[in-house]
Amino acid sequence: MEYLAADSLQNYIMSLYRAAGLGSGYSSHSGRRTFASRLVAQGHSLETVQVLIGHSHIDHVAPCLDVSQRELREAVAAVNLSD
Repeated sequence: MEYLAADSLQNYIMSLYRAAGLGSGYSSHSGRRTFASRLVAQGHSLETVQVLIGHSHIDHVAPCLDVSQRELREAVAAVNLSD
Protein backbone atom coordinates (compact mmCIF):
# COMPACT_ATOMS: atom_id res chain seq x y z
CA MET A 1 0.00 0.00 0.00
CA GLU A 2 1.25 3.43 -0.88
CA TYR A 3 1.97 5.87 1.97
CA LEU A 4 -0.32 8.89 2.04
CA ALA A 5 0.51 12.08 3.90
CA ALA A 6 -2.12 13.16 6.44
CA ASP A 7 -3.43 16.01 4.26
CA SER A 8 -3.63 13.73 1.21
CA LEU A 9 -5.53 11.15 3.24
CA GLN A 10 -7.93 13.82 4.52
CA ASN A 11 -8.54 15.01 0.95
CA TYR A 12 -9.16 11.43 -0.18
CA ILE A 13 -11.66 10.83 2.63
CA MET A 14 -13.43 14.10 1.87
CA SER A 15 -13.72 13.06 -1.79
CA LEU A 16 -15.36 9.80 -0.66
CA TYR A 17 -17.89 11.74 1.44
CA ARG A 18 -18.68 14.02 -1.53
CA ALA A 19 -19.03 11.01 -3.86
CA ALA A 20 -21.50 9.53 -1.37
CA GLY A 21 -23.54 12.74 -1.50
CA LEU A 22 -22.57 13.94 1.97
CA GLY A 23 -21.81 17.61 2.31
CA SER A 24 -19.95 19.61 4.88
CA GLY A 25 -19.69 18.43 8.46
CA TYR A 26 -18.00 15.15 7.59
CA SER A 27 -14.30 14.47 8.05
CA SER A 28 -11.93 11.66 8.87
CA HIS A 29 -12.42 12.62 12.51
CA SER A 30 -16.20 12.29 12.29
CA GLY A 31 -15.69 8.85 10.75
CA ARG A 32 -13.43 7.82 13.65
CA ARG A 33 -15.97 9.17 16.12
CA THR A 34 -18.77 7.16 14.52
CA PHE A 35 -16.61 4.03 14.44
CA ALA A 36 -15.64 4.43 18.12
CA SER A 37 -19.22 5.13 19.22
CA ARG A 38 -20.58 2.11 17.40
CA LEU A 39 -17.93 -0.16 18.90
CA VAL A 40 -18.86 0.98 22.42
CA ALA A 41 -22.59 0.64 21.65
CA GLN A 42 -21.94 -2.95 20.56
CA GLY A 43 -20.33 -3.71 23.91
CA HIS A 44 -16.63 -3.46 23.11
CA SER A 45 -14.36 -2.17 25.86
CA LEU A 46 -12.85 1.30 25.86
CA GLU A 47 -9.44 -0.37 25.79
CA THR A 48 -10.35 -2.10 22.52
CA VAL A 49 -11.63 1.15 21.05
CA GLN A 50 -8.47 2.93 22.20
CA VAL A 51 -6.29 0.49 20.25
CA LEU A 52 -8.49 0.46 17.15
CA ILE A 53 -8.67 4.24 16.79
CA GLY A 54 -4.99 4.69 17.58
CA HIS A 55 -4.98 6.63 20.85
CA SER A 56 -2.05 6.11 23.21
CA HIS A 57 -4.06 7.00 26.34
CA ILE A 58 -7.50 5.75 27.31
CA ASP A 59 -8.57 9.18 28.56
CA HIS A 60 -8.33 10.39 24.95
CA VAL A 61 -11.11 8.01 23.87
CA ALA A 62 -14.07 9.63 25.65
CA PRO A 63 -14.03 12.86 23.59
CA CYS A 64 -14.33 10.69 20.46
CA LEU A 65 -17.61 9.12 21.56
CA ASP A 66 -21.05 10.35 20.60
CA VAL A 67 -23.96 9.19 22.74
CA SER A 68 -27.39 9.61 21.21
CA GLN A 69 -30.44 10.79 23.14
CA ARG A 70 -32.01 7.38 22.46
CA GLU A 71 -29.04 5.62 24.07
CA LEU A 72 -29.29 7.88 27.11
CA ARG A 73 -33.03 7.19 27.49
CA GLU A 74 -32.48 3.43 27.11
CA ALA A 75 -29.71 3.45 29.73
CA VAL A 76 -31.92 5.25 32.24
CA ALA A 77 -34.88 2.97 31.47
CA ALA A 78 -32.69 -0.11 32.04
CA VAL A 79 -31.82 0.87 35.62
CA ASN A 80 -33.57 -1.45 38.05
CA LEU A 81 -34.58 0.68 41.03
CA SER A 82 -36.13 -2.21 42.96
CA ASP A 83 -32.80 -3.81 43.96
